[in-house]
Amino acid sequence: MSGLVEHRHKASKMDAKLVMTLCVVLVTSLLNAESHQNPTYFNIGGVLSNNDSEFHFQEIIAHLNFANQYVPKGVTYYATAIQMDANPIRTALNVCKYLIAQRVYAVVVSHPLIGDLSPAAVSYTSGFYHIPVIGISSRDSAFSDKNIHVSFLRTVPPYSHQADVWVELLKHLKYMKIVFIHSSDTDGRGLLGRFQTASQNLEDDVEIKVTLESTIEFEPGLDTFTERLYESTHSAQSRVYLMYASKTDSEVIFRDAGLLNMTGASNVWIVTEQALEASNVPEGTLGLKLVNATDETAHIQDSIYVLASALKAMNQTETITEAPNDCNSSGTIWETGKKLFEYIKKQVLLNGTTGKVAFDDSGDRINAEYDIVNVQDSHLVSVGQYYYNSLSLILSQARFPRSREVQAAFNRLDESVIVWPGRSKVKPDGIIIPTHLKVLTIEEKPFVYVREINNLVENCTSDEIPCPHFNATGDEFNMFCCRGFCMDLLKELAKTINITYDLALSPDGQFGNQVMKNISSK
Repeated sequence: MSGLVEHRHKASKMDAKLVMTLCVVLVTSLLNAESHQNPTYFNIGGVLSNNDSEFHFQEIIAHLNFANQYVPKGVTYYATAIQMDANPIRTALNVCKYLIAQRVYAVVVSHPLIGDLSPAAVSYTSGFYHIPVIGISSRDSAFSDKNIHVSFLRTVPPYSHQADVWVELLKHLKYMKIVFIHSSDTDGRGLLGRFQTASQNLEDDVEIKVTLESTIEFEPGLDTFTERLYESTHSAQSRVYLMYASKTDSEVIFRDAGLLNMTGASNVWIVTEQALEASNVPEGTLGLKLVNATDETAHIQDSIYVLASALKAMNQTETITEAPNDCNSSGTIWETGKKLFEYIKKQVLLNGTTGKVAFDDSGDRINAEYDIVNVQDSHLVSVGQYYYNSLSLILSQARFPRSREVQAAFNRLDESVIVWPGRSKVKPDGIIIPTHLKVLTIEEKPFVYVREINNLVENCTSDEIPCPHFNATGDEFNMFCCRGFCMDLLKELAKTINITYDLALSPDGQFGNQVMKNISSK
């Protein structure tokens, strides 16, 4: 009997220890959960261009709190907005004083009514603390540099992305050789680099690659451009000109191109958005206009919903710490901000107000849509749209409504709505056949006989043609005379088709190299 009592007593003590252990585990878990609980409210900052945008910013965030798809239960978003100052220093100070001091988790930034440096000031200031910044209007290529703008994303693409549309447009119009005119700034060179990459990715067949016959780079702030245009184009066959330039530089280029008869019939001009603002854009010019580019409210909404999607995803798997709130202390790196930036880049908003919203590795908007516009009677007439996601160019008849459903029915390029330079309705060839040719030959008896002469004291005979032999660099040459059946044929061809020519011997003495078009060598 005493053994049974002792056994029950031991069991009772074990049960008590077990209960105490479970209590300790439970309390510890609750304490840990409390200590790692993510914030339940998030301040979103805005640096916007006017009162209307500030009002819409606050209204959109207020409505966001009722969208269960984006906001988990118990989480609330608050808006803290200021207006952009044209002075970048004052803008940076205001970001510290009115936004960072309120612990904003991200900042949506627009542009000032005048000046263009203030968005960069917001990016520098916020980026120092790794607070993500979502731009809704800044399109300079400099913002793609993550070494400088470490936490900057944008719902608009940089100007350089227009190169992708240019390549598709040229491919559809079958213009394979072009003259590229661009400014020497970051955007101009960025556009050229992206164009070269995109054109080389078209196909493996060399016959459908877009090639640069001539590239003209200029320093911004032109007074005249006549000499550069003439030097770079008088010997070129292409009459298709792609141009990136500011409004002011474009007016100088268009003026001087007109003086050289480069804007009339048989020429093609395709330009970026800034050039379309010039007062003297030639009739028939083609250009691009970003759809919804100036709809600030739409971009504010898309940026906020992308941010909410990122915070929701992050809230499920990451520990979110409070945002920094003091610009006077460098403190430690806000790791949550760095993670949030990466989460935002991964978001895809399929049905955004501005279309499909997604970002590349640099935080630049992809899947943007463009209007293809044509200058007709000094007005910009929309002749189609370009959709990044389908990688297809659709030119729509002007008589149809410009809806997605109607445009989706057009799966071919309709050139009938385009007015070309010279008010022509016929698409130019985009290339001219030169009347002065450079001809190379090699010694191949009896078709070509070659005789070396001393050109200081001796000339070629009447049945011979001067044919100098240049070295590999083209700096020095020895004079020869060529005759034979092929030389007689060349003379007769020149008379018959009214051309002139310069004859030279092939520097390496070879005919050339075979160009492989495909794996079958056909």
